[in-house]
Amino acid sequence: MRDFRVAVGNSLKGKISELGFFLQQIAGVTRTIEQKHLRQDYPLNVELDKLNYFFSAYLNAIQSLKDGFKTAMGVSFSWNELSPTYGDFIFYCRNAATHDGYHLINSGQGTKNYIIGPLRRIDGHGKIIPFDPPREDILTLCCNLTDEILTSLSGLLKREGAKIPVAEESDFKKAVQASLAIDFIPKETKELIKANLPSIDTSFKGVKIDIVQQTNDAISLVAQIVAHART
Repeated sequence: MRDFRVAVGNSLKGKISELGFFLQQIAGVTRTIEQKHLRQDYPLNVELDKLNYFFSAYLNAIQSLKDGFKTAMGVSFSWNELSPTYGDFIFYCRNAATHDGYHLINSGQGTKNYIIGPLRRIDGHGKIIPFDPPREDILTLCCNLTDEILTSLSGLLKREGAKIPVAEESDFKKAVQASLAIDFIPKETKELIKANLPSIDTSFKGVKIDIVQQTNDAISLVAQIVAHART
């Protein structure tokens, strides 16, 4: 389990960057839709499909972050702790998109696109649950939600970040040994590794990965993406 948590901890920065990537895509398609509206360049079917595709991926990135932080730290937290304003909505919204197959962005007003409710999803007991989305255009919603998530994750790292297990010298050595058993790696490369094992092992001495810092750095970069998307 420790090895798994180490790997997940190392992946947190990438998952945060993934959230930022999909926010950038949502912002880009939103700008294209606005420009086409102003030019009266219709139809917008392709762009609206892309907006829904990216929003679905954005929601799944949020779920991955929630699960990843829980696994790496060994700490549980609720959707409302992750996002006090949008937690309940995201829980139902992600389930509706992932499990029930909804395309959630279903309306437009002027140059903006919205999720209009009430929406419905089926819970784990087969019961239909209605829920109302926020009355914000999709880009504003995603920017506000991302800001809340980044703030919550930053606070969580400050409180619980020390619980993330960090790779040690023995872990790096174990990874090198494991690579020698991988069929995909060419024989010549394995022989080169074996021949240089002493120097490779020496290179690991004193190496320390600051998971908390690199994750906070990723949070700062995505915060810049949010600021740019708002302009």
